[in-house]
Amino acid sequence: ILNRRLDVCCWITRLTAILSAAFGRVQDLRGYWPVKSRWQLLVSIGFNQGVVSLSREAIYLPLLLVALLVFGGCRRAAPPSFTPGPEVQALTAELEDADEKKLYQGLQSQIASLLSKYVGSPDKIKMLGETEEDGSSDLKLGYQLYSRYCVQCHGVNGDGMGAVAEHLNPKPRNYTHGIFKFTSTPYGSKPRRSDLMQTVRRGVTGTSMPSFDRFSVEELGAVVDYVLALTHRGELERTLAMTAYDDEELPDEEGVEELIEGIMEPWRNASTELVMPSTVMPPMTEESVRAGHKIFLKQACNKCHGTFGRGGSMGNVEVGADAWGYKTAAADLSSGMFRGGGRPIDLWRRINSGINGTPMPAFEKTFADNPEAIWQLVHFIKQTGSRRRFGQPPLSEADLPIDDAEVAAPAVSEEVEDEEAAEEEAPAEGDATDAESSENAESSEETESSEPAEETGEEESAEPEEEAAPETEAAEEESQPSEESEEPVAPTSNESA
Repeated sequence: ILNRRLDVCCWITRLTAILSAAFGRVQDLRGYWPVKSRWQLLVSIGFNQGVVSLSREAIYLPLLLVALLVFGGCRRAAPPSFTPGPEVQALTAELEDADEKKLYQGLQSQIASLLSKYVGSPDKIKMLGETEEDGSSDLKLGYQLYSRYCVQCHGVNGDGMGAVAEHLNPKPRNYTHGIFKFTSTPYGSKPRRSDLMQTVRRGVTGTSMPSFDRFSVEELGAVVDYVLALTHRGELERTLAMTAYDDEELPDEEGVEELIEGIMEPWRNASTELVMPSTVMPPMTEESVRAGHKIFLKQACNKCHGTFGRGGSMGNVEVGADAWGYKTAAADLSSGMFRGGGRPIDLWRRINSGINGTPMPAFEKTFADNPEAIWQLVHFIKQTGSRRRFGQPPLSEADLPIDDAEVAAPAVSEEVEDEEAAEEEAPAEGDATDAESSENAESSEETESSEPAEETGEEESAEPEEEAAPETEAAEEESQPSEESEEPVAPTSNESA
C-alpha cells in the first residue's frame, strides 16, 4: 500500500516538474542530485535531462505532498473480513417468494453471527472448539505469515479465491472442504498436522505452491494452525448452510456444539491413523523395475497413466473432475515431479492410500496379500521419473519389452479362462454322445450296403479310433477345471479399478 502511494507521489512530482518548467525554473543540475530511490524521487525528479529546483514558484510541491499524505490516507488499512461462502449465498440465490427470501436472509445473518462467535475474524481468529486463550499467540503469528505469503492465492476465507487465483493452473487449494491430497493417513481420512507442515515446507512441485523451507519450526506450526482454523471455519459454515437449507432453521447452542464436535472428531483421530508399510523396501534392481511394470499393466494403471507412465494427457484420457470441481488429469510419472513427495515412502503411500479428492484410488486391499508388489511399483515409478535427470528419454518398449502374454492382455484373467474351459467341456460331452449314435447308424448301414468287404472293414477299423479321441479329450478337459481352481485367481482389470 505504501509503495502505491509513493508511486502516486512520484507522478504528482513529475506533474509539478512540468508546471515548474512552464515557469522557466528548470535548471540543468544533472548529476548534482543522483536519483537512487523512490524517496529521492519525492525530492527531485529527472525531467528533460534536468531536475526541478524547489523555487518559490514550485513551493506548492511540498504542500501537495503534505495534502496527499494527510487526505490521501497514510492511515492503517481496514482489517480484512470474511465473506459468505457459496453454500451460504446459494440459500437465497434463486428465491422469488418474498417471505421465503426473508426467512433465508435471516438464516444467513445467523450463520454469520455463529461463525463470528466460534471462529472470530481473520485478524483475531480462534481455533474451532477452543477458547481464545488456547493458542492466540500462534494464531496471531500465523495470521501475519498468511497475510504476507498466502492470502494472494488462497484468499481471506481460505477458499482458494485469492487475487491471483484466476491466473493459476492448477488452482490454489480450497481449505473450506476439509480435504487435503497428500496425507500419511488412510484414504478418506483427515491429514495429520505434520502432513500439512511437510507440504508447506516442501511445496508442491509443478504448481504455484512454493517451498517455505526458510520458515522456522515455530513459523511453520503457526501458519499451519492458521490454515487449520480457516479449514474448520469452512467446514462449520458448510454444515450450517446445509442444515439451514434442509430444516429451514438452525440448531440451538447445544446443537451447534454437537456439530462442532462432529467436525473436530475426525481431525483428532487422524493423529493415531498413521499408515506405514508392513515390509521393508527391497533393493531396487532391473528385475524389480520390470516386475513393477508388469504389475502396472496388470492392474490397469496404464488406462490413466499410459503404458510407460507418460500421463493421461499423452493419450487424451479423461479421468473426470476432482472434489473441488476442476478437471484433472493423471500424473505424468516420467516428469519426475511428484507433487506429494518423491521419497519411496511418499510414493508408497500414494499407491497404498490413494489421493484424497481425486480419481486416484487406494490399492491397500488389492495388494493386501502381496505387499511387495507396491514396492515393485515404487521402483518402476522411481526409474521412470529419474531418467530425464540423466538426459535419457522416457521408458519405452525398447527398455521394457511387453512380450509376456499375461501382461499384454491384462484384462484376461484365470476366471475368464475357467469359464471358457467350462464352455468347451459341454460340447465335448455332446460330441461323445453323438459319436455313439453315429456308430449305431453306421453299423446298420453296413448290413444294408452292397459295398466290398474290404472297404467296410477299413471303415470299421477307423471308427473306434474316432470314438476314442473325443472320449479322451473330454476326460482331459473335465480334469482341467479342478486343477485350475486350486491356483489363486488374479483380479480382473475391472476389479482392480
